[in-house]
Amino acid sequence: MVYAVEVEISTKDGVLNPESKAILHALQTHDFAVSNLVMNKKFYFTLESPTQQEAEETVKSLCEDFLANSIIQNYSIVITKV
Repeated sequence: MVYAVEVEISTKDGVLNPESKAILHALQTHDFAVSNLVMNKKFYFTLESPTQQEAEETVKSLCEDFLANSIIQNYSIVITKV
């Protein structure tokens, strides 16, 4: 079976995200009334797997080993059958 996968990576609360901070500063410098900007990364891909449970296990492993740094980042996964 083929599954569509969405993975969103976000910085944990309390962890400095310099890229978000720089964007927020730039917006504020240009007189935009923006505060508390948070930037996340989102990945979209398809995955072949015999079952949805195995797909979920594979994607979780992929996130922990490659896409997210579990010390400073969280991730969320959405898997749908194609």
